[in-house]
Amino acid sequence: MDNLNINELLKSVFSNKVELDIKEQFDKKIEEYNLSKTKALKFLNIDKDVFEEIINGSAKQPNLIHIVKLAEFLERDINEFISVVLRNQSPENIASIESARKATFVLKHFDMKTLAKEGFFHSNDDIDSMVGKVLDFFGFSSIAEYEEQLEEPLYSRVRKRPFSDKMKDFWVKSAYQTFRNISNPNEYDRERLKDLIPKIKPYTENIKDGLLIVCKALYSIGVTVIFQNYLSTTQVRGATFIVNGKPCIVLTDYLKKYPTIWFTLLHELHHVLFDFQEIERNSFHLSGDSDLFLTEEKADSFAREYFMPEDNFHYIKRFINNPYMVSRFARENEIEVSLVYSFFVWYQQELYGKNYHAAFKEFYPDYINAVEKLNPLKWSDVNIKAASEKIKSVLELN
Repeated sequence: MDNLNINELLKSVFSNKVELDIKEQFDKKIEEYNLSKTKALKFLNIDKDVFEEIINGSAKQPNLIHIVKLAEFLERDINEFISVVLRNQSPENIASIESARKATFVLKHFDMKTLAKEGFFHSNDDIDSMVGKVLDFFGFSSIAEYEEQLEEPLYSRVRKRPFSDKMKDFWVKSAYQTFRNISNPNEYDRERLKDLIPKIKPYTENIKDGLLIVCKALYSIGVTVIFQNYLSTTQVRGATFIVNGKPCIVLTDYLKKYPTIWFTLLHELHHVLFDFQEIERNSFHLSGDSDLFLTEEKADSFAREYFMPEDNFHYIKRFINNPYMVSRFARENEIEVSLVYSFFVWYQQELYGKNYHAAFKEFYPDYINAVEKLNPLKWSDVNIKAASEKIKSVLELN
């Protein structure tokens, strides 16, 4: 009984993996012990009618003590035996068990209230509707399939368990399933990625098409980049996954700033270049989450040095209130002007403890113009498969 796992037990009830004829086993056992049925049931202190109800499935609420006694008598694993007894139950009882399993599934994995605010669930959805919505969204036909194809690949290889933060868990699974559906056919080429990265910077100046062009170039060398709308409470700005041996990056609009999206892309590309094996062992890494590998600061430094090293900050800070000088400086360094202001704000905070976060917002372009052509995954989408096909179509378009 120490190893009784209710979740696994309920899964087995609907899996049809265990076949056991209780009556046949009981008859074999009493023959082995040279007992009559009446004598055996007397020893077990189980009423004959109760025994019959258990084995033919007519017991409305089988007594657990009797089930344990029979399992011991038949020398069967208690989980297996309970599963068989439950599966023999009437359709009404099975339906009530399935309803309990669905409710447990929803309560365990999903923040119903917050997802309703995101438009994923509706406030009047019942449990059946919620389970149907989840399975349709992820593209699975059963709870067991969801658990086997999402839970196990993401969490079984590491000590780390599923998030206590259900929204973050939902965000991770959505990205993972999207990458699996896209299934980038191009081989990952690390040397070509190293050649490509120095060429990315000028594309920040092309607000409308620059990000898409860079993502298509990355896709062609086996690095898949998608944009996934921010989910309330997650506080994740990006992540790197390794799916089928290939790097996959997901960006989000956590801070809703154009410079942050580019910064996050370079941050994640640093993880791809230098932390590939560690991430592959863990399936994914969330930027801004706990820094298990002590790599976050390295990735941040890489992105900052790439766009605006500290020497450049010390040069431009004298002219930061002169839009013409800032614009010229941005052009000379091949970066969009909002990145100059963004890094100026960061350096002021980091070096001098000065807060300029509310300054220069008028120079930040609308990030939506940069990401909309990537067909971001939205929480109101009907299913990930259809969304993935739209994303793939723009990444593969010549």
